[in-house]
Amino acid sequence: MSPLRENRIDLVRGISLLLIFVDHASVSFSEMLQQSRGFSDAAELFVMMAGMSAVLAYHPAAGRADFATVAARTLARSFKLYRVHLTLLLALTTAVFLVPLPNHETLLSNWSLQPLAEDPARFAMEALFLRYLPAELDILPLYIVLIPTVPLWFALIGRSPRLAVAASILLWLSAGLFHVGLIDLSQPKGVWYFNPFSWQIVFLIGILAGLRVRQGLVAFPYRRWLFLAALAFCVGAVPANLLAHFGGYATDGPLRFLVSKTSEGPLRLINALAIVYVVFNLEVLRRTSPTGWLRPIFAAGRNSLPVFVTGTILSDIVTAFVIGSNGLPLPLEVGLVVLGVAIQLLLAVHLDRRKRRPSASPKRSMLVASTDDRDYGWQPPKVLPPMSNAARDPAT
Repeated sequence: MSPLRENRIDLVRGISLLLIFVDHASVSFSEMLQQSRGFSDAAELFVMMAGMSAVLAYHPAAGRADFATVAARTLARSFKLYRVHLTLLLALTTAVFLVPLPNHETLLSNWSLQPLAEDPARFAMEALFLRYLPAELDILPLYIVLIPTVPLWFALIGRSPRLAVAASILLWLSAGLFHVGLIDLSQPKGVWYFNPFSWQIVFLIGILAGLRVRQGLVAFPYRRWLFLAALAFCVGAVPANLLAHFGGYATDGPLRFLVSKTSEGPLRLINALAIVYVVFNLEVLRRTSPTGWLRPIFAAGRNSLPVFVTGTILSDIVTAFVIGSNGLPLPLEVGLVVLGVAIQLLLAVHLDRRKRRPSASPKRSMLVASTDDRDYGWQPPKVLPPMSNAARDPAT
């Protein structure tokens, strides 16, 4: 069976990358923008798309995946991301410590770099073992840990999908209730901001959806009542989260666990599922062409790793400007954000054009998986014709 191309993965991932850039840029409207998406944000969408794309890269269209082969490929990908993470950390710390920046101490505090300044040898070693993740460089480590679990999930799902879901839920609940996590000496609580024991459930949901796509089915089967419920939740979650966050309810009381980002609280998880369910069942998005006017965003999703790295560097530069100047005028902030988004989109389109050259060899372009044009990557002139839900899913 030939794999069904699901271009919405690239669309969602491309939009998520741009939102992550704005969220991390530390401009005056970053927090408001992040909280105005409901209880969840771009991180959940990105991790879920990562699970889907991992299936399309590592799982065969028919039969079971070979454990040893998948393990070797995912470990290689994980080590590549580890090297990218350390390169980003080295570049940032070199710039911060060598370039004379205004409000230097404030920048050190903002990026939790004081420990490294006070004891470079110790915290450089801690960084190598991913026990010190300063400067919001905590997203790639999450993938570094999640990617090697792909063959384990494949094996468990092949045995019993229900068993895999039950194991994931148990691990998610245990991590949240008993605060099981990995050490991060840059965080006030001393644990990873993105707890992989909690966030694995988002990744697994993506894997399960990806397996349906791999079999030629729709990722999230349409049910009218479920679509309307998901849409209502998405809409209602926006004012509810704004009230909870800016009213202080999200940091105190029982609501704190329900919206915890570290533990992937239940409201965040439900909200992320609702958003993805709506997005994957909107007819207008299903018919959106990856070669049309949204091509740069699709391209960003297809070239997620270089775009993510670029966005991280640009967001740090904007943050340095904002903190170094004790705040910037709103028009200048908007201009910097627009410029940063434009740079990322131009880079994505450039990388896409390079892939279209006949002499170009297939590139690894996905943040958590590697693939080629025959499997999942973009085939410029070829777009599959629309298919009805009934045609793709016998259950409907």
